[in-house]
Amino acid sequence: MIPILYDKSETAFTSNGLGRLRDCVSCVVTEERNGIYECDFEYPVDGANFDLIQCGRVIAVEHDDTGDLQPFDIVSYSKPIDGIVTFHCTHISYRLSGQTVWASSINSLSSALTLFGNVTGTPFTYSADFTSANYMAAADGVPRTVRQMLGGIDGSVLDSYGGEYEWNKFQVILHRNRGQARDFTIRYGVNLLDYQEDTDYQGTYSSCIPYWVGSNDQGQQVVVRGSRVNSGLPTASGRNDCVPLDLTEKFETKPTAAQLQTLAATIMTAQQVNLPAQTINVDFVRLQDMSEYAGFAPLLQCRLCDTIKVEFPAYGLSGRFKIVKTVWNVLTERFDEMQLGSLSTTLAQALGIEQGSPEKYNTITNLSMSGDLTVGGDASVVGTLTLGGHAGPIGELAGDTTAKTLTSVTASTSWQQVSSASLTAGRWLIKGWASFNGSTAGVRYIYITTSSSPSDSTVAAIGNFSSYMGASAHGLVSGFYIADVASTTTYRLYVKTTAGSPAVPYCQLEAIRIR
Repeated sequence: MIPILYDKSETAFTSNGLGRLRDCVSCVVTEERNGIYECDFEYPVDGANFDLIQCGRVIAVEHDDTGDLQPFDIVSYSKPIDGIVTFHCTHISYRLSGQTVWASSINSLSSALTLFGNVTGTPFTYSADFTSANYMAAADGVPRTVRQMLGGIDGSVLDSYGGEYEWNKFQVILHRNRGQARDFTIRYGVNLLDYQEDTDYQGTYSSCIPYWVGSNDQGQQVVVRGSRVNSGLPTASGRNDCVPLDLTEKFETKPTAAQLQTLAATIMTAQQVNLPAQTINVDFVRLQDMSEYAGFAPLLQCRLCDTIKVEFPAYGLSGRFKIVKTVWNVLTERFDEMQLGSLSTTLAQALGIEQGSPEKYNTITNLSMSGDLTVGGDASVVGTLTLGGHAGPIGELAGDTTAKTLTSVTASTSWQQVSSASLTAGRWLIKGWASFNGSTAGVRYIYITTSSSPSDSTVAAIGNFSSYMGASAHGLVSGFYIADVASTTTYRLYVKTTAGSPAVPYCQLEAIRIR
């Protein structure tokens, strides 16, 4: 596309603004997961509308293959002798570095977003597709910029609640998982053009000493220190390294040593501190750009935060990786670069703010690997990898996994709960079943729901599985349900019959985490 120039006061970005910059020599947009979002373009001094290009004005360009326009503030330029001027631009969301907020005792994600939305005289809006009731340590009364509070310091929104940001013009959207699991494979010998993998074992550790630092009523320093906590994870480096783990920002009041140790164990498991930082850069043939694949283009697309599969037998690589960085060429309307795995640049570093907590090291929870991939020669490592910051690993089982024995179900208008499962955040495949016998009349039902008192009028909302017994006195009723769980939720299995009093010799509710 041809970039469009707007005045700094523009908010709609639906017109041709001050004019199109049709003589652009180059123009690329670089975006990282929860990191930088910037645009760089080159323009000749004798090009059309060059005299209108000024710092403070806005350039609007496409940033990926959706055709969506995003605005970028022109913040600097460089004029070399050859007359081709290089302009550097930052996404309009960087303006949040010029808005200041402060608050105390923020104990939920919704309260944090409300705080930002109450800033006067700003067009920015805030939303999230999940909820969380965690304490936000950065809300300590100290004035900070909105951008810092969103993800630039310890105790920020990202630090407290997790997620992946989408910056859409003046909308700030926090997703539990921004991308999708794409049915797309980059395969050596087929569409893989170039491959570069960097792995860094520096900073990995296997145990820690958790601690908290505060003060008493007399202003004297108080330190609470826990005992050494082992991660229980195989050490990729072969060493048993122990580091101090500062958990001061994780507690609003003085914790006990036991609380420190419990949280430290949770953090080390979730952050996979034993595994190295890994970055993979790939260049591949984009089949959707080829005419013979035009009809399959929607199936071949992949964007920032999506997960795709990479097959490289020479390195024993077969796994799904998250796209954490993209470089979009505005003029050619295609991606120049995609980076998979973990990033070396965080949102805090992009803002020039250091982030120093040991728990931040070598986080690869944004990396999901297939079952045939080993790390450090130890296949058991794969079983503990997590996705999207969830506390539990892929494949985790939950629920009443042992079949229960009931007496009978009497025909009535009421549903009878027979099993339940407490599921943490993530995507779960839930299976419920019940065996009925002892009656030849009526219709048998099972129902999976979060309700503690379901009625017939609400049954269709989540799952309704039925089976007519007919002349037989025996029958099995079963069904599956996929649930996207935003926070810990209890799912229940109910049974019901329309006639007779059939016995239920066995029933069960079980769930397996699939994301």
